[in-house]
Amino acid sequence: MKTLIKFSFSRFAESYDREAVLQKKAAQILLDFAGKLEGKGLDIGCGTGFLYRLSDYQDMTGIDISPEMVRFYSKFNRKTVIADMENLPFKKSSFDFVISNFSIHWADLEKISKEVKRVLKKDGLFIFNIPVQGSMEFVEQLLGSRKFDFLCAPDVLKILREKGFAIEDFFVENMQIEFSDGYSLLVHLHRTGVAINTENQSIGEKRKIVQRFKNHTEKALLNFKLLFVYCQKKSSS
Repeated sequence: MKTLIKFSFSRFAESYDREAVLQKKAAQILLDFAGKLEGKGLDIGCGTGFLYRLSDYQDMTGIDISPEMVRFYSKFNRKTVIADMENLPFKKSSFDFVISNFSIHWADLEKISKEVKRVLKKDGLFIFNIPVQGSMEFVEQLLGSRKFDFLCAPDVLKILREKGFAIEDFFVENMQIEFSDGYSLLVHLHRTGVAINTENQSIGEKRKIVQRFKNHTEKALLNFKLLFVYCQKKSSS
């Protein structure tokens, strides 16, 4: 799965930066939600750098599993590393805050939370957004089955508490973008790295999926139910 994610985002770094309008909007909402952050920061799943470019953070390091995303990001910030967010290549208590936009749903939240807690300093902040259940409803309807294993919001908060974080604030934002037809939506998904998981299907089955999108000639909606969370590493953790 990680290889697929790395490949998808490396192929489409340029188009992602151009077309990921919801992700960019979410980044601005996240920054407004985070407020003023000071000290040394880490952006996990940094992508092409929306958070860095929209903020005034002076000391932030970006990490991403995709080499091409890191290459793109490094045009704006030289502090960047190709890395897996489930296995952060940093020493204990290295950062004052960790932030993430539209990224951590690609990995295991329990492993991420454990790693984030490890690299955060005492009372460090973890601020992020994550798509939860109720996202991409139209796409699933068109596919005729549930293809995306988004967590539900209460489970996200539960995992964080169990891993040693105190939830300071959270909210859910419903975000969506409309396309003229199904195929335009499918093209957008591919250009922003959101591949439909068809790795175990035959060429014929994959063609049938593409045809379903092409057959939908009416307006098509891409929606995300996005959970925003502001939490702090517990002093005793």
